[in-house]
Amino acid sequence: MAEKNVDDEVADKIPRMEDPMPSISVHTFHEKIMDSECFFQVVKLEDSFHLWLGNSPATFGSFTVAMQTKFDKLPSSVPLLGGIDSPSNSLALQLAKKTGKQVFVSCNLTFQGQIMSLIEKRISEELNKHPECF
Repeated sequence: MAEKNVDDEVADKIPRMEDPMPSISVHTFHEKIMDSECFFQVVKLEDSFHLWLGNSPATFGSFTVAMQTKFDKLPSSVPLLGGIDSPSNSLALQLAKKTGKQVFVSCNLTFQGQIMSLIEKRISEELNKHPECF
């Protein structure tokens, strides 16, 4: 009869963890807004999501992360590419407040006139229609 060594005895006492299930999903949608074709892609992670919006594929513009904290009523944001006044910053702040999640937003659209409010409206419609994708 073979003896168990000390490492085997210790290993038997360590609780086994289940392999985590991947929880990443991708959701895309588009809309023609003021004569511009706008594309949107949401990459949903465990407790956060990344929203990319643009009018040409494979282009990465301004990039911001925002999150709601327990201590502040308003979310905090940090622009990673682009400035604090970039469209990605305001979108990230709004989405973090609305969803309570950490939100990454990258944007390569040129904003003229009221296009920003129409884009925000379209994102809000999609969020209400498909909350499981955000």
